[in-house]
Parts: sequence; C-alpha cells; structure tokens
Amino acid sequence: MAVLSGSGGLGQCGRMRRSDRYRGHAVRAGRGKSLHDALSTLPAEALRAVIAEALEWQGEGPRGKLEEALLRRVAAAGAGEGSAGPPSARVVDVERFAAAAQRVGCADPSEVDDALQQGIRASRAGDHATACAIFRALLLPVANADIDLGQDELVEEVLSVDLQDCTIRYLAAVYMTTPVAARADAIAAAIDEVPGLAYFSDPVEELQAALGGTLPDRDAFLSAWISRLERDAKPASLWESEKERWLRAAIGRRDGIAGLERVARTTKHPQAAQAWCDAVKAAGDVSKLLRAYEASAALVTSRVWRGNFLDGAALAAQLLGRKDANKKLEAAWLGAPSVARLLRWLLAGEPTSVTIRKRAASALKASPTKAPRLVGFLHVLVGDIDSAAQQLARAPGLGWSSGDHPGHLLFPVFAWMLGGAPRGSVRAELAQVLQQPLDLEDDAGFALLDEVGTEQDAGPRLSTPSVIDALQRAEVVRHLTVQERAVALTAMKAAATKRTDGVLGQKRRRHYGHAAALVACCVELEDGTGRASSASPWAGALRARTARFPAFEKALRASLAQARRAPGSVTETGEDDT
Repeated sequence: MAVLSGSGGLGQCGRMRRSDRYRGHAVRAGRGKSLHDALSTLPAEALRAVIAEALEWQGEGPRGKLEEALLRRVAAAGAGEGSAGPPSARVVDVERFAAAAQRVGCADPSEVDDALQQGIRASRAGDHATACAIFRALLLPVANADIDLGQDELVEEVLSVDLQDCTIRYLAAVYMTTPVAARADAIAAAIDEVPGLAYFSDPVEELQAALGGTLPDRDAFLSAWISRLERDAKPASLWESEKERWLRAAIGRRDGIAGLERVARTTKHPQAAQAWCDAVKAAGDVSKLLRAYEASAALVTSRVWRGNFLDGAALAAQLLGRKDANKKLEAAWLGAPSVARLLRWLLAGEPTSVTIRKRAASALKASPTKAPRLVGFLHVLVGDIDSAAQQLARAPGLGWSSGDHPGHLLFPVFAWMLGGAPRGSVRAELAQVLQQPLDLEDDAGFALLDEVGTEQDAGPRLSTPSVIDALQRAEVVRHLTVQERAVALTAMKAAATKRTDGVLGQKRRRHYGHAAALVACCVELEDGTGRASSASPWAGALRARTARFPAFEKALRASLAQARRAPGSVTETGEDDT
C-alpha cells in the first residue's frame, strides 16, 4: 500500500477528481502500489478469470471494477500480504492516515481505496483483528462525513472499492473479535457507527456469507440478537421497520415456519405474512400453503397485499383440485377488486355466455368497488350499454392513467363492439389493451403484463384471460341494438372531446397523440363502414376549435390519415382480425 504517513494524498484535496458518473465505482487515473503488487503475484489462471469477468462490465465503470476484481482475486488466493508489512504496522499506517485526514477534513480517494483494500485482504486471510482496526479507522469518519473525498453526493462516486462489502466485512471482524456474550450488542453498535454506507437486508445472513457460510456460535448469537432486537424493534406503523425485518428473519432462522407464523399473526405486517407463506411454499405442503395464504389475507389491511394472498389461495386450491377453486377466485375478486381478478372469476370453469352474464350481474349486486372502470365494464357484460356509456361520458378528460378512470378500458371496449379491430385501423391500436392479460395494480393505471405465464416466473401461476375473451364469451356484440350503438358512439365522442380539451388546456403535449387517436377512432366508426368518412361535422367543429394548437393539428392529421386507410366494413360480430 502507498505510504500512509498522515500527509500522502492530503495535500491534493483541492484538486481531487470527481467522477462523471452518478452511480458505480470510480475510475482512478493511476494505480496504487497495492494493485501493482497484485499484478506481480497473481497466478495466470486467476488473471484470466478476472479478465473474463471484466468483459461483462464494459460501459459501467470497467476500469474501476477491474481493479477491484483483481485485488479481490489476489486476496482470495492469499497473495500480496508480505509486501505490506506486519499487521500491526499496517494498522498504525492506516490509523495515522485517517487521523491526518480528519484533521484537514479531506483525503485522496485512491489512498482510501488502498487502505480499505488492506482491510479486505486481512479479512479474507482471517486476520479479523487487523481488518476490524483498519475498517473502523476509515469507515466511521467517512460515514460521519468527517473526511471529504470529493464526491458530489455518494461516496461510491469516488471510491473503487465496494463499500457494501467493506461494511459487512467490518461487522464480521467485530463479530469474530468480540466475546460470545457481547456479540449482539457489538454488532448493533457497529451498524449504528456506519450509517448510510451499506444496506442490511438480514445482518445474520450477510455475516454468515462474509465468514465463508458458517457463523461460529450461531445459536447463542441468534438468541442474544433476538433479545436485543425485541428491545429495539418497537412497532411504529402498519409497515415493517428495518429492525422488525431483522427480528423476523432471526426468528425464522431459529424457530422455522412456526416462528414466522407467530411473527405474522402478532405484527400483522404484510412482509411478515409473505415471509411465512414463502417458507410454507418452500416446504412443499400445498394444503398448509392454502391455509397460510387465507390467514394472511385476513391479517393484513392493505388491499394490494390482501389481493396477492387471495390470489395465492386461489392458485393453491387449483393445484389441490378442490371443488371450491372457483369460489376462491371469486373471493379474490371481492377482497381486492381488479380487472384481472374479475376476468379470472368470470371465465373460470368454461362458463356459457348466460353464466358469464349472471356472474357479472351478481358482481354488480355485491358492489365490492365503486371504480367507474370496473362498474362500467360489468354493465357492458350484462348488456346495460346506457349505464356503461354514462360512466365513460362523465369521466374527466385528464387522469386517464388513474385506476378509477374508465377511459382506457371502456373506450376501446366500445370501439371493438362497434367496429372490431381490423389491422391497420386506429381502433386496432387502442384495442391492444383488450387482447393481453392486465396488470393487477389498477391503481397504477391500465398496464399490461407482457410476461404473464412465461418462463420468467418459476412455478405454476393463475391464468388471466383477456378482456376480449370475456366480451366474446359473453356475446355482447350479438345483443347490441342500433340504439345502443348510437349511445356508445355518442359517449365515445364525449370522451374524445373531453380528452382533447383536457390535454390542450393543460398543454400536455405528450398526450396530444392519444387525444388525436380517440378523435380519429370516432371518425372511423361514424359512417358504419369502419373507415373514416370524408367529412365529419363533429370532427370538423373540433378541428376549428383547436386550430391554434399546431402540434395537436399535426397529430390529428396523422391519425385521420391512418383512419382513412383503414380496412373496409367490419363483420357483424366485430371479431375480425382480433
């Protein structure tokens, strides 16, 4: 390591380089002595492995990460220790350097990198006393901003070492150098000493990984750690705090599934309930998993989490082949209403059109939600087009991304009902959301789940029908009257007008194209052929009102041109090309 005499690097504080990256490790202009030592001692085979790793990092601070990987390989091989001097001398050097840096308030990041690498190598070599002293000398003042390294915001901007790794190794060194009875308090104090340098998901797991997969005196430490956390982790809200998460993980390690169930029932935290269900799932007992999901759904107050647990219960019932599997799907819809859960229940068990309409009618009667999107869709399925049209026509022109807004669902539903979705038409683009499974999170807007049922998600999943599946199976087009078609188109025009006025009034330029597409879709459907008519009085009046918005006019011209090129008349069923 470069000589840390208390002055090396400190005189350059005023000219310290700042990284041009917001995230990632820094790329230093020169290599420290420790890196040159590593290059001279690293076996060729290990060097080739480092180079292979580095090839995958191009574009993400490759040089800084290459240095770190090289030093890590050297430390893992047990090389490079002799040239750095005896442990006591290394500790003295680092402590002098840290003290000098605190006196002047800054240090050269490359010097800090070199010093921390000494701690990493000592940790890998099992010299925990040396590692503890080195890390404590540097990490504490860096965490408390007693040493400025020239970063704009994050220390990681100017250091090439992995601070998460350094901090965890510091905790491991504290653990190994502290008597068994005092370890829990020592670890808690060490975590408090280095705020902001690392994120600890589960300190016990991270300690175990840093110590090679085995935590000495694990059982004794767990009991003391749990007792310590039970004093500190006081429930403050409906959501799990950091220390409550640590406590739950420790109890799970010590007491298994029974412990996790106890924590979930006591705290009613959704994260604790999820951990309990995950543990039961890992054990492979689907019957117990069904009970865990249903119990968790009853415990939590969050609609989102409740819906997830009810979905899990429905899936478990399907896997068990239970006769009440469809009832579980209905319970999920009633407990946490969403479009996807409604579709799953409506189309469960290969129902006839009559059955689907009866289920939709019962859903309206149960009234688990007042969301215009869901209520309007149910009205469509039962054949009450007038009520559905009112939901769309009354909706505001802004807020289409809201979970309560019916526009992104009812507008394309009406467009499909009136004219299908032939390829190349404007309404075909709008109807894309009807042909794919939907996101469960209605509050996040009308999103699509492109990966539902793909190999990305391991294990069985609930299948989610599309909106068009429900419309076709319910035979909604076959029951449409001429009057209902006119009512639906009038509601679409009202929605398109409000959308246009809303985005233009607030200068929402990113949404001009969407408003223009709504207008063009209505024009496509006006003359009953599925093709834009040459003259539309309604569209002409709207264009006259919006002529002072050239960006919108450009978008509208493009959408109308696409509408005029659309295929001809659609079939009576409205199912062509869908």
